[in-house]
Amino acid sequence: MTDSGESYYEELGVEPSATRDEIRDAHRQRVADLEAAREKKGVTAAQLQANREAVARVRAAWNVLSDPFQRQRYDTQLDAPPGDEVELVDDGDAGPQSGTEPQLTGWRKLLAPPPPKNAGAGNGNGKSGTPAARPTRNGRPRPEPTLVLPDGMQIAEPRVRGMALLFDIAVLIVIFFGVSLVLPGLLQSDYKDIQNQITKVNDLHDAHSSLDDAQKSVNTAKSASDKKSAQSDLKSAQKDYDSAKKAAQKQGVKNTDGTTKQLQKQSDDLTSKIRTTGYITSGVTLVLGLAYLVPITARKGYTLGMRGRHLRVVRIDGSPPGWYPSFTRFALPLLLAVAIPSFGVILGLGMVAWAYFDRNGQGIHDKLARTVVVAA
Repeated sequence: MTDSGESYYEELGVEPSATRDEIRDAHRQRVADLEAAREKKGVTAAQLQANREAVARVRAAWNVLSDPFQRQRYDTQLDAPPGDEVELVDDGDAGPQSGTEPQLTGWRKLLAPPPPKNAGAGNGNGKSGTPAARPTRNGRPRPEPTLVLPDGMQIAEPRVRGMALLFDIAVLIVIFFGVSLVLPGLLQSDYKDIQNQITKVNDLHDAHSSLDDAQKSVNTAKSASDKKSAQSDLKSAQKDYDSAKKAAQKQGVKNTDGTTKQLQKQSDDLTSKIRTTGYITSGVTLVLGLAYLVPITARKGYTLGMRGRHLRVVRIDGSPPGWYPSFTRFALPLLLAVAIPSFGVILGLGMVAWAYFDRNGQGIHDKLARTVVVAA
């Protein structure tokens, strides 16, 4: 029996003959209902504490009934005559008794409900007794995870995961710059020269546009003061144009006296000459990035950054990730970063960073692959 006088089956609202899947579904639904009640307006401190105690009882019921060995012992206890109680390993998970503060560690610490404001350490790190809840921006506890991981697994802490992510990003940056510096020159000997010409033509194009705008301002100026200001801008724009033209000629750019449309066409023509080399460079970068991340994750369950922080990737049922989920997890963020140089990196990082806002610690790439990062 729990502190409320109900059996674990009654806490979850299932029959003693229920299967493990039925018990799991009931556990998830009960936790979701209790969390929804906690988020309602006008909840008093007493109601909030009662809610947390109810969550603890539901968690304790799941901890016992999800384990076949513990469930058998519990069923034996229910059928035993009064006074003959069978000790349960997880009996202490039902919540603290009056005047006591159990020391929780490992997965029990993760599954424990948030303590009241006057419990635990004042700095929120949960080092004194019951682990303190991690507040959100509005000061309210973060929602409970909806994933039910096997015993002994807990979702990775955001700070630790961030350090592992920084290491892996550093390795990917080294791969990117290494490929960008070496491969294009090997594929196309004049690649760097053409790339510099494109830069100079674009600079000349922008300077020409500014010069045209300044000339229009002079022609449309009505008052003497406006005309004087416009002529000053025209003089500055002319100086910038002459400087950009000289730099383009020095780089070997032809037709530097063309119009803005002609300069734009010249830039497009130069870009087309190195487009194939750019595609190959991007493809090699993508392949090497996946080669760094996918095989080791599929075989070992972690990247080098995760290994140093004692983290690993598992499927949501706790099993090893395997090849397909590992590939799915990394392919899209890397593809966005490589294929869209302007803002693809931001999109890729955004997919990964979503894990820091998700209640289950899953980025969008994790949700697609149905994986989660846990403490090893």
